Amino acid sequence: MSKNFKLTQTVTEDMIDHNGHVHDANYNILFSKAINEFNYENGLSLEEREQLKYTMFTVEEHTSYLAELLKNEAFEINVYIYNYDEKRVHFFNIMTKPDGTTVATNEVMMLGISRETRKTAPFPEQYAKQIQQYYKEQPQIDWPKQLGHRIDIPK
Repeated sequence: MSKNFKLTQTVTEDMIDHNGHVHDANYNILFSKAINEFNYENGLSLEEREQLKYTMFTVEEHTSYLAELLKNEAFEINVYIYNYDEKRVHFFNIMTKPDGTTVATNEVMMLGISRETRKTAPFPEQYAKQIQQYYKEQPQIDWPKQLGHRIDIPK
């Protein structure tokens, strides 16, 4: 049985920029929200973070904008784990419209951090187990070409 974490939402007026579509910064807010919600449901809720004295930091991210999202359009973000180790998770998120159009992708490296030392630390056992289980059970997909994409101007 495969499982996949999804965040579903509709574009609101406050997300729109002067070009009439979702502002680029709002995509990153939405992707960040999806990962936060994923982590909250998988062993790192705000209460658990407080108890464990542990948190997660984003250390790198890359967003590719592939189609416009307009006011009142619905979308969903699917959260995938591309890779992980004892203190890092490499997430890959795909935002789509209900018709299947890929709107944007977002690749994120997150790092586990001790709140006491403010340095990297292995994941708490409960989160590590959830990550391992999710990775095994998530749907198998053909990774989009945006995974590992490098910004460049071909010569």
